[in-house]
Amino acid sequence: MARSMSLQHRLLRRSTMSFMFVVVELTLSTYNRSYLDQLAEEINDKLQEAGQVTISELCKAYDLPGDFLLQALSRRLGRIIHGQLDQENRGVIFTEAFVSRHRARIRGLFTAITRPTPVSSLITRYGFQEHLLYSLLEELVNAGRLKGTVVGGRQDKAVFVPDIYSRTQNNWVDSFFKQNGYLEFDALYRLGIPDPAGYIKKRYKSAQLLFLRAACVGQEIVDQVEASVEEAISSGNWIDVATLLPSSLSVEDVGILLQQVMRSLNKSSSGLVFSDTIAVSEKFLSTCADLFSDLMQQKAEKEIKNNPVNLITEEDLKQASCLENSYANKKDKKDERRKKATEGSGSVRGGGGGNAREIKIKKTKKKGRKDADSDEESQGTATGRSKKPEFPFMSQEEIEDVLKTRMQDCPEELITEIAEHLRRPLTKTYQEVVRSVFTSSTSSSGANRRQAMKDLQEEFSNLYNNIRLFEKGAKYFTDDTQTNLAKHLLKTLCTDITNLVFNFLASESMMTTENYSTITSEGRIKILGKLPEDTKGPLTKLHTSLNGKSIEDFLSCLDSAVDICGIMVKKGDKKKERQVLFQHRQALIEQLKVTEDPALVLHLTSVLLFQFSTHCMLHAPGRSVPQIINFLSGKIPEDQHLLLVKYHGLVVKQLMSQTKKTEHGDSDTKDNMEEEEGAESIRKELQEITTSIKDLVLRPRKFSGTEE
Repeated sequence: MARSMSLQHRLLRRSTMSFMFVVVELTLSTYNRSYLDQLAEEINDKLQEAGQVTISELCKAYDLPGDFLLQALSRRLGRIIHGQLDQENRGVIFTEAFVSRHRARIRGLFTAITRPTPVSSLITRYGFQEHLLYSLLEELVNAGRLKGTVVGGRQDKAVFVPDIYSRTQNNWVDSFFKQNGYLEFDALYRLGIPDPAGYIKKRYKSAQLLFLRAACVGQEIVDQVEASVEEAISSGNWIDVATLLPSSLSVEDVGILLQQVMRSLNKSSSGLVFSDTIAVSEKFLSTCADLFSDLMQQKAEKEIKNNPVNLITEEDLKQASCLENSYANKKDKKDERRKKATEGSGSVRGGGGGNAREIKIKKTKKKGRKDADSDEESQGTATGRSKKPEFPFMSQEEIEDVLKTRMQDCPEELITEIAEHLRRPLTKTYQEVVRSVFTSSTSSSGANRRQAMKDLQEEFSNLYNNIRLFEKGAKYFTDDTQTNLAKHLLKTLCTDITNLVFNFLASESMMTTENYSTITSEGRIKILGKLPEDTKGPLTKLHTSLNGKSIEDFLSCLDSAVDICGIMVKKGDKKKERQVLFQHRQALIEQLKVTEDPALVLHLTSVLLFQFSTHCMLHAPGRSVPQIINFLSGKIPEDQHLLLVKYHGLVVKQLMSQTKKTEHGDSDTKDNMEEEEGAESIRKELQEITTSIKDLVLRPRKFSGTEE
């Protein structure tokens, strides 16, 4: 054939194959359309019978892909398949009759609803097709066939609210708001309004409302509260606005309303809010603070009088410095002579006895100290050290007690908060009252100050000279006895003169003490902590030396310490020492004449005999009496010494008997009787000898070493 048609064999073969492919494709296409049409007719029969079919069910039934089947059926809708495809859910095909039946059911069901009803519960209960129901429900509502609204959109929380319910709901809300002037969110929740705040804003667009946490109030209530608060503040009183508002409003909401009212009144400077609901005027708070004025004055005076160490601020120090400078311009001629003498001789340190000498010690407030004071002040500021003390006035509980007695009509919670509010201002005011009282008490006349300084110098000189004389007497004993005597002197007279120095510095630094003898070791440490560094060093050494064993060390520290004070000391000469010895002896003799206590008689007699034999005073504790008696051996006649030893033995026995009686009490009647008999015998013997012991001093016999 190829040869007869003059065609190439290869070309003929290709053309034949192409023709055969076209024929086969046309045949298959015709067969496919016929099959799909037949399939569409079967599906239409099912659709007409059931009213709706789903693509997913058809895919399972005919084993065809969903997209292919949906495309094929969509082309045949209205031609072979008499139905429509759901636009919301394209996987469903339903008939018009099916839609009409659903429309009728939905119309009837939702027409009968009289209260808000969740749409999801109706779908579950009546078997509605969800997307179809929402489409038809929206159509009926928009057409006005159903009187109501769908709240929440096409979601599980969608709720159908019929108009009759909305009207009833709105009428109730309007009536309640008109009568009461406020609306509670919880009440609207119970009415079925899911968003109360939004509902109120939408319904009362033009009304002036104040929205709180759980309610909203109208302008009438706000105006009422505002007028009441303004009246209370202007009259200097207080008011609890919770009593003006409905009890259903929470404390938090009442507080928000009150804060809003206070802002609108612009009364923040004359009124405060307490306990969230109570408005209090500043005038009322001032009245409460005035209740404590007299108490402050009384407590401040008592503080200055009784509290041994209280530091006042540096401002008061400056005021005192100004007062002192004014007094400096009025110094008398005696002060001028002292100044010239000290400028020529300077400061001298040395032992006791010998010629009279004067020690001039620099005043802490002198001109030479000004630069140092300013440096210390700047250093104190730089290091952040505060020189201000804190004088406690009253605790919060004490303030509450005072307020309760004076303001009985105030609620307890208001009194508690007022007390907390006033505590810091009252404490601050009290500091000023204390400083004022102290300044007024210390701003005495120049003559009084000079007299006080003179008395101080006299007392210091007496103590200083006595210590020197007592130290001289202690040196007659051996090391152990001498150490015990030194310790006793340190605990008594040395402590007194140290306290005198500390008390003087406390006064100069605007601190107060009632009696220097009452200052304890802790008090001295407290004073040290509030003194300048250059003063603290020597005073610390003086304080520490009281715990030592050497009088010489103490006196050396004392001389160094008084360099920072304004005390002028004149050391005693021989004539002064003889006067002191005579006065000390006469004082002991007068005491010996009136005492009948054997132990005290022995003590006084021993010390006086020591002074007769050595011409030195002795300041000794009771436990050192045996050593004094031993020392007197050979210094007094032997018969007197033996009598003294015998008397000492009887005194020891009596003391032991008294101690034993105290320890055992009335444990054994027979033993007690024997002990009482022995004690009575000792007492009688002591009584017989006491007069002779006193006569050793009161009627002394001439012997070697008798005092001139």
